[in-house]
Amino acid sequence: MKIRLDYLSVSVAGDYYQVMFEEKDEDEWDETLDTPYVLIQRQFEMPDGGRIYIETHDENFIGHFAVTRSTLGPNQLFLQLRRNRHAELEVTFNTSKHKYMELKEALRNMIPSIELLEVS
Repeated sequence: MKIRLDYLSVSVAGDYYQVMFEEKDEDEWDETLDTPYVLIQRQFEMPDGGRIYIETHDENFIGHFAVTRSTLGPNQLFLQLRRNRHAELEVTFNTSKHKYMELKEALRNMIPSIELLEVS
């Protein structure tokens, strides 16, 4: 699945990490709408086998998955997931440098093998 989502939020609370990509800041909606989104979570309180939880508006991308390959650049996140079908998730986005640094730090903790693609 390839998707463009420009609103990004990063949350860290103790052993719990969450990254959320959405079309718009959730506070801008007057009511709950079915809009595209990608949610990535990981917790370190209990053994999780190195898997992350992913939830999207597409039911084919909901569940706990092992990440076989991942890259992060200033405007793109790519995840290859261990499963039979729909194994790739690519999110393109625009965000501030500060928010990107938050994203990079959270994802490095959630997915230690993530390859960081820095623009020179």
